[in-house]
Amino acid sequence: MKKIGILTFHRAHNYGAVLQSYALQLKTKSFIIDYYSPYIYDQYKLFKPLRKNVIKFIISLVRDFRNYKVNKKRYINFEKVISNLPLISLEETNNMSILITGSDQVWNPEITNGLSDIYTLNFGNDNIKRISYAASVGNINNIEKYKNEYKDKISKLDRISVREESAKLELEKILPYKKIEVVLDPTLLLTEKEWNNEIKSIKSENKKYILAYVVEENDNYLKIVNKLSKETGLGIIHFGRKNPGYNNEIKTCYTSGPLEFVNLIKNADYIVTTSFHATVFSIIFNKKFWVVPHRTTGSRVTDLLNKLGISHRIVNTLEEFEKRNYDENIDYNKVNKILEKEREKSINWLADAIEK
Repeated sequence: MKKIGILTFHRAHNYGAVLQSYALQLKTKSFIIDYYSPYIYDQYKLFKPLRKNVIKFIISLVRDFRNYKVNKKRYINFEKVISNLPLISLEETNNMSILITGSDQVWNPEITNGLSDIYTLNFGNDNIKRISYAASVGNINNIEKYKNEYKDKISKLDRISVREESAKLELEKILPYKKIEVVLDPTLLLTEKEWNNEIKSIKSENKKYILAYVVEENDNYLKIVNKLSKETGLGIIHFGRKNPGYNNEIKTCYTSGPLEFVNLIKNADYIVTTSFHATVFSIIFNKKFWVVPHRTTGSRVTDLLNKLGISHRIVNTLEEFEKRNYDENIDYNKVNKILEKEREKSINWLADAIEK
């Protein structure tokens, strides 16, 4: 059997980062290389490292002490999942047949302190096959800004796939001799049945609820969630450390781990979110959901909903939401057929990249 190693942001205590790592290693039956950039990982430590700005560091330290108990519980719940991944050291990569970089923003030089040799697979034995799966550059302007680095480092990969159509188009301009594919996020490679198998031991809520998951401050989002709660009479479960202004709060699930996150989406009556991965799992479990796109990274969720023919689930303001039928059903027969075709295409590309 071919031994496959994945390089990604698996230790970021972020639901999307852990779950895409989880899904890709499960689908490829591979190992995750336990390398993590301090530029990524430091922000998830219980106590943040010393900053150059002493005043900001002191403010951060006071906040970390104040929230230590709840932050520690969340930290432990993430580490339970991460520590159960099939991890190997960076030194063991010479025993691998194939290296895969991705998904996540592994090619975003703004968050890895330059375009990383590790995440572009510019290391190790020459006879190792090198593949990217759904790699992201983050801001599309990074490609022009770091053009020479991208051209030099990514050109050495054997097969290339990215997460966004815009990245494919820009990379093809500087790498015209390379065929680049756009593929699904790894979380979408697993079916509803497969995800159900992963969360079967997770305890579910015993009441109906709206699940609210926001990854940026957004007044319109808050108004939309409260409006939906008023119309349905349902309480709100959310992931904030504190209640940011929900009128009918049931509780916060701030300390919940990644698999609990998936289970909470599965069992919600409605989901309102600014998050790509919360949207993904809403679709996988055929839920009623509404999306308020993230102001800077919202194109990813917009592209997905356009591809699946359900862009009408996007709302930007309360006024826009009030013009919709909040209880409108989604034609999941149609959506699931499109998703299955896209899933098959991505799985076939990945299998071909590994085997040939």
